[in-house]
Amino acid sequence: MREILFLFSFLIYLPLLAQEQVLEMTKSDSEKVRTFKQNKRVKIKTLEGEKYIGRFQIIDEKTIEIEGDIIKLNTISNIKSRSIMAGIAGTGLILYGSLIALVGGLEHAWADNPQVGNGLFVAGAVIISSGIFFNEFARNQRSDKWNYKIIEK
Repeated sequence: MREILFLFSFLIYLPLLAQEQVLEMTKSDSEKVRTFKQNKRVKIKTLEGEKYIGRFQIIDEKTIEIEGDIIKLNTISNIKSRSIMAGIAGTGLILYGSLIALVGGLEHAWADNPQVGNGLFVAGAVIISSGIFFNEFARNQRSDKWNYKIIEK
């Protein structure tokens, strides 16, 4: 019985002892450090202007893979965290704001009360702006301010 308990506890704690590789980003002008574990959903833009969105895997100390595409760390222009929930929320806000702006435009054009239409149109524009903010202005680590490397953690 003691051997089974030892084996069971060994199998549970073995993953805790194993080291994993992470993508570490260090800010050039300060001591700020951020890390991304493997399978984190990111958006990467390369120096050539190509964009990749998806979960990344570490291949070796200088290369990562996103959805089957191989990317060298020295060719990355910027890395942005892309959570699925933020993407869904941002897209939902854009669609909802578009609907409100459309109703406001129709209210202004065909109804007898253009002030209500103008108010709805402005409210829709504000909601669309917040949706764009959700989708585009996440934490962005640009290569001119951040250094990328793969480490064991």
